[in-house]
Amino acid sequence: MTSPFLERESPFGFDELFFSRTNPRGVINSGNSVFQRVSKYEWRELLGKPHSLIRHPAMPRGVFHLLWETILAGRPVGAYVVNKARDGTHYWVYALVIPIDQGFLSIRLKPSSPVFETLKSAYARLLQIETSSKLTPAESQARLLQMVAELDFPDYRQFMTEALTQELEGRQAHLGLPPIRALLRLRHVLQLGTKLQAKCEEIIKAYSAVAYAPLNLEAQAARIGHEGRPIAVISGHYDKLARQIQAEIQKFTLAGNLVREKVTECQFEVCSSLLQKEMLAYFRAEVRPLPIAKETEMAHLENLGARGVEKAKMSLAHIDAEFTKFRAVYREVRKLLVSLDLVSIAGKIETAKITQPSGDLHGLLRELGEFKSMLDLSLKEIDGIGDDLLAHTHEMCGELA
Repeated sequence: MTSPFLERESPFGFDELFFSRTNPRGVINSGNSVFQRVSKYEWRELLGKPHSLIRHPAMPRGVFHLLWETILAGRPVGAYVVNKARDGTHYWVYALVIPIDQGFLSIRLKPSSPVFETLKSAYARLLQIETSSKLTPAESQARLLQMVAELDFPDYRQFMTEALTQELEGRQAHLGLPPIRALLRLRHVLQLGTKLQAKCEEIIKAYSAVAYAPLNLEAQAARIGHEGRPIAVISGHYDKLARQIQAEIQKFTLAGNLVREKVTECQFEVCSSLLQKEMLAYFRAEVRPLPIAKETEMAHLENLGARGVEKAKMSLAHIDAEFTKFRAVYREVRKLLVSLDLVSIAGKIETAKITQPSGDLHGLLRELGEFKSMLDLSLKEIDGIGDDLLAHTHEMCGELA
């Protein structure tokens, strides 16, 4: 589904980046020559005018409601936006809008990702619903977030982050340039974070399958009578250990989820930092005369770039901090695993002494032994994943400088 408003395009290249800077009310203070050229307005028609001058009727109002709500709260936001040039033509951008001192700065690049193609259709549907149902901007925003959820993104932040990542990767490919090393590492760190979370969930599932085995073991020992008393004692130790393991595994899973969340937060900061760095380099190389003080705009972009790198590095440090907590829980589970192994050996020894039929005992001990083996293997895999994750975050930190 396409909007009837989108017929002719105001073109610009993948090699081009542009920005505009506004005051807190959204009035244009400056921009670069690509912004002026693509909008097809003269500078005298842009400077001092509201940024809504280039708003296209094909844009759902809910997107701008979300955008303003976010930046007024002091947070950066990314969004796909279609703008209208002076002659009625349109141009799509991925816009990263960042609150700065005394206003906002928006950096734009040409979009080309699969998620962009999906969003164009979603915008057209949303615009149609806005019109037919007479939605308020807030209601339209709620519908937009619902559409994002239907695309399997848990929230808008994750959507805009993945979109920005794909756009940066796509831009490199369109320009015939090699992938950005920091982005390659970032993708790998994201995969490791997902694997870490999955391993934690795997342990929880495996534990749930044997959670009642110690109680069943005690019940079986009671049926055997006098010969089963040592088994009953051992099952009591097993039960106590199982409860401790359950508590630590819950902490373990929570810590693993926090590591995954920090990795996702880091993704946006790293990508924002890379785009800010690119924008600064592009603007520095521009030679067309501007009716604004280029030195002032360079200073804004340099400050923004420095802040972006610092935030990205802080985000990477948060991953390190969360993983340090994760490792502490990991060590506790390791200690419990050693105790579990000793109790398991004692259980096998005592079961071998029983002269009465004890098939169920053997089966229950086998289940617990299988859980112990699975936990041991999973912990070794988690240890390897963690080492790899930390190595890549440290390398990424150096590459952002």
